[in-house]
Amino acid sequence: MKIFIDKSSTTSIYQQLVDQISKKVQSGELPAGKKLPTVRELADQTGIARGTVKHAYEQLERRGVIKMTRGKGTFVREQAQQEISSKARAMNAIDRLLDEMESLSFSPQEIQMFFNLKLRERMDHDENVCIVFVDCNPETLTNIINQISAIPNIEAHKLLLPDALREPFVMDDFADLVITTSTHMGQLSGVVQHKDKLVQVVTAPSSPTVAKMAMIGGKTVGILCASETYAHIIRRSMQNLELPCQDTETYLFGSAMNLEAFLRHKEVLIVPNDFLLFCSRAEGDLIRQAGAQGKTVIRYNYQIDGGSFLSVQEKIELIRAAKYL
Repeated sequence: MKIFIDKSSTTSIYQQLVDQISKKVQSGELPAGKKLPTVRELADQTGIARGTVKHAYEQLERRGVIKMTRGKGTFVREQAQQEISSKARAMNAIDRLLDEMESLSFSPQEIQMFFNLKLRERMDHDENVCIVFVDCNPETLTNIINQISAIPNIEAHKLLLPDALREPFVMDDFADLVITTSTHMGQLSGVVQHKDKLVQVVTAPSSPTVAKMAMIGGKTVGILCASETYAHIIRRSMQNLELPCQDTETYLFGSAMNLEAFLRHKEVLIVPNDFLLFCSRAEGDLIRQAGAQGKTVIRYNYQIDGGSFLSVQEKIELIRAAKYL
């Protein structure tokens, strides 16, 4: 079995191994029942660490591609080719549909909502309350959606402000409730026809976030995020806490700035709560390495405050009750 590993690729070595074996099974090059090399044999053949090969084999077994039997060896599982082929056809069908919807100028958020709407129709889950949260930066959107998703029987969607202003029908047609902050309430009121759907909330950093930030006075701080808006929110929190920090600088994910050099002289790193969703794998690895080396990494969680959250829950219950009338 020939395996080619590109060590300069951004794709991890174990994932390259998983992908290549899966393709060989799908193409029939590795037929059902075919015995694969042992972990040691494949490691020796490719120069890959045994632990990496073992991890790849375990992943393939979880996917149902191979079966590892102690004392007998590792074999391509029966029906694996058919199942992989079915998954490939499904992914190709989705790609074609996405291409068509993108050609109609729908944004990713709008496409996601159309998918969820049709799934809801097919699954007959009309009792769910559809909530759309609108904001100007992706970090806050992700934080709020994670918070709201804890409420049972809702469909929570995020929509960037420019998309909401360009295509307000998304909110008018699909949303039971449109949530935003006071900053954007006026803009949305001007485009959303059903004003009763609009709900204004107060947002603030979570208590754990504030407690951690209160301890960083006098240290050098690096703010790492996807948008200037979120960096501004973090800086405003630092000002409200009156933190006497030194040399506070901002790094935007995906920028041309040298992240390794940026991190070198920073004692504290403030990142979005789900920063791995916004940064590249290399950027994420450097941030985690910095934490392992003793730098303080604070996940800044900006969310709906307690009073506003209770108000949202009450409105959801009223909408849900009306669906049963």
